[in-house]
Amino acid sequence: MREIIVEIDKDGSVKIRYQGFVGGQCFEEAKRLYEILKKQGLDVKIEQVVPTQEYYATATSQIREVERNGG
Repeated sequence: MREIIVEIDKDGSVKIRYQGFVGGQCFEEAKRLYEILKKQGLDVKIEQVVPTQEYYATATSQIREVERNGG
């Protein structure tokens, strides 16, 4: 399941985590989200990008995992 998790700290800093996206799909979704925020007048500044294990996964390995888990 794909999820975008947004955490806003008391100081106003924002952390966005993408889960369930294979390979670079998370970056495509991030770009789409940033464009939506920009249209709303919000300036998005990216300070750090930390790829997860899912970033390095391939679509084939994800399909095999789903089949193995009975999905």
